[in-house]
Amino acid sequence: MESVAQWIRGEVLALMGPSGSGKTTLLNLLGGRLNRPNVGGGSITYNDGPYSKFLKSRIGFVTQDDILFPHLTVKGTLTYAALLRLPKTLTKEQKQKRAIDVIYELGLERCQDNMIGGPFVRGVSGGERKRVCIGNEIIINPSILFLDEPTSGLDSTTALKTVQLLQDMAVGGKTVVTTIHQPSSRLFHKFDKLILLGKGSLLYFGKSSEAMLYFSSIGCNPLIAMNPAEFLLDLANGNINDVSVPSELEDKVQIGNSDAGKRNRKPSPAAVHEYLVEAYETRVADKEKKKLMVPTPLDEEVKAKVSSQKRQWGASWWQQYTILFCRGIKERRHDYFSWLRITQVLSTAIILGLLWWKSDSNSLKGLQDQA
Repeated sequence: MESVAQWIRGEVLALMGPSGSGKTTLLNLLGGRLNRPNVGGGSITYNDGPYSKFLKSRIGFVTQDDILFPHLTVKGTLTYAALLRLPKTLTKEQKQKRAIDVIYELGLERCQDNMIGGPFVRGVSGGERKRVCIGNEIIINPSILFLDEPTSGLDSTTALKTVQLLQDMAVGGKTVVTTIHQPSSRLFHKFDKLILLGKGSLLYFGKSSEAMLYFSSIGCNPLIAMNPAEFLLDLANGNINDVSVPSELEDKVQIGNSDAGKRNRKPSPAAVHEYLVEAYETRVADKEKKKLMVPTPLDEEVKAKVSSQKRQWGASWWQQYTILFCRGIKERRHDYFSWLRITQVLSTAIILGLLWWKSDSNSLKGLQDQA
């Protein structure tokens, strides 16, 4: 990652870019999941302070893969999450009520008693599974919510509903940061702000509704009507087949040699990337960095909590053991106590019993049969 310095609050921020551009890396860095970058340096601050263990309880992170127990119900999944993660100051009844509130907030009340399901178990739909994953994180009422491609594998309508849900959370005061891959035009316009990455560099940061105007101002315009997201991803990839070329890039094609400066009389992807990075740094980067230098007013009590290194556990060691043991029993009972398993055990017992039925243990032949 190079020269990425931005701020957001109470909005939905989309991280876009081609594969390998650094979207997930940036998301993991912001979420405190990569504490030691391989190369380079930099700092990430939360309310003008470094990452602390207290902040972990204020940050939600939804991974790309839906990691859920297939044999638990939607209600059971969120209830166990509430019992494990909510503060000790809340009673068991209050934690269970919080789980019910999240179910209704996410629109999961119709399937709350259905099993999650998996590859061999019928369960809820893909969109409902994704909402359960989101529910596992918002159950602690985080201030910041990070999501890694929450619309992957969903149809356009379900993806739109998922992003609308994130937008509703942002209206309620949460900061939502999500990576996105090839969104539809309607989906693209649901985001408040956009970060466009290319090879780890920042190509654009600002309102998603103003992205096309910005690239038009630097001479990049689509030659045909197309989805804004597709246009931006083509630029980030250096693909300008359907994009008008700025005069600066045309000059590079004419001046450069046949190997490095042109490709079928068009700028190479490397030249396009270099131009976009340079354009952003000269036109936008300095203004955004000045905004970051403005101090954020913060209450002293909040500062003390944020800087605290003491980890606040939601349950004691014994409570965690009890809750996890009960959850494990409920999850595994379908494997050990299913009708198929019971039938197999009984059938095997009956067959083996018939093989040695009425065998004479006192005779030599009977002993040989039993052996």
